[in-house]
Amino acid sequence: MATENCNFPSTLDMNELPIVRIKLNTPPLKCIVKAILPDLLDNFENASAEVVQCPDLTQPPFNLASEGLNGDENVFDIGDITNLIPSIKREKLYNIKDLKRITGSDPLVIIGACAGPYPFFGVDSEASILSLYRLINLCVENVKMTGDRVKNGTHVHMMKSDDAAAECCHKSLPDDEMRFSMMANFFTSNGFKGEVLKIVCEIRKGPLSFSTCIREALEKHFGDEIIAIGGVILIENGKVKVHVIKPSLAKIPLQSEKELGKLVNFIELSPPSVGVGCIVSHDPGLNLRLQHFHLYTDRNQGGHYHIDTEPNTIKYTGYFGVSKQFTKIDQSNFML
Repeated sequence: MATENCNFPSTLDMNELPIVRIKLNTPPLKCIVKAILPDLLDNFENASAEVVQCPDLTQPPFNLASEGLNGDENVFDIGDITNLIPSIKREKLYNIKDLKRITGSDPLVIIGACAGPYPFFGVDSEASILSLYRLINLCVENVKMTGDRVKNGTHVHMMKSDDAAAECCHKSLPDDEMRFSMMANFFTSNGFKGEVLKIVCEIRKGPLSFSTCIREALEKHFGDEIIAIGGVILIENGKVKVHVIKPSLAKIPLQSEKELGKLVNFIELSPPSVGVGCIVSHDPGLNLRLQHFHLYTDRNQGGHYHIDTEPNTIKYTGYFGVSKQFTKIDQSNFML
């Protein structure tokens, strides 16, 4: 895409940024099943959790870049919300390829939620009025790197205006566009098939979203021990609430995350929809985003997952790998 007369910041080298690595005491999958199932049944009319062989996730409806979620599993938290508050830090531009050197994994599969690569859309460092909307976009990361080869199935969603009825635009990234910005929550692995957690929940009777219910159950059972999982969710029945960021965020100074909440446009996604992301049970003081999923559909719609809006018909099916390591990159010096 042409980016003439644009002044973009250089991509940061994540290997040169502050990195905190935490080796995790990963419990057996059957122990996680036992830990979360009672809480799932408290929040959903029907719920199951079991250990299964991962299905081929390259097939519809998932369409991921690799078959499975196994091998050298890691969860990454990169940047954070302070890169948007009090104003957008456009210099926070990262490259997915750096994760290959950090993990040493080959192949390396990356799935999860992040802010997209705004320079790809031709937004200059001053963010002109006509191109403001391109600066604020939500990315559904879906990448596989094998040697020097890249398979990029990443989706990007953005709003054209602050109008609630404005079009939600969709773009697919080419194989050579590996940047993202501001913040990210990624699950990485070799993408091998193997045993994973399968969680199915239907008919929500409690107040918690699918991801919140899982996270709170993990925290309740494991306490200060960090359990980090990542994977893919299929919403088979029922609509879900997602948000896409309003373009005016690029120009309005913010004082808190609460104010940021006023600059999102909520929309409903009809089924089926698919989400990728991570859940971390406990924050040891690193200013983490403990759950983060971005959704996409085959109708070119998507956004940041909040909760279902049709609890009487909702059905979630999730497949998750459990991380052996948690990595925080580019932690801010202050917390909101």
